[in-house]
Amino acid sequence: MTLEKKLLAEILEKLQNIELLLKIGNREVIDKFQNEIKKDRVSKRILDLADGTLSYSDLAKKVAQNEDVAEITVKKKISNLKNNGFLLTKREGNAVYYEKSDLFD
Repeated sequence: MTLEKKLLAEILEKLQNIELLLKIGNREVIDKFQNEIKKDRVSKRILDLADGTLSYSDLAKKVAQNEDVAEITVKKKISNLKNNGFLLTKREGNAVYYEKSDLFD
């Protein structure tokens, strides 16, 4: 293993430890958001479909059609989930893709 790879592996391990400590320290807040999301069928559907393969527009359109709600409603919920750390983004060119973060178990 090269020195660079070894350093990256050590950094990754430390970041994972920090993530775990943050989750433990904020468990009540995370649980509260998770319970709210579980009660909201649109947010739940967004998280079910957010696997990194659908663009923002495709995700919003698919959820809106499946749940029979306006796309603007879905887009607001996507934004809320992202701002609260439940969705991660990945940009490829002009497209933005969403996937569920590890905060939602």
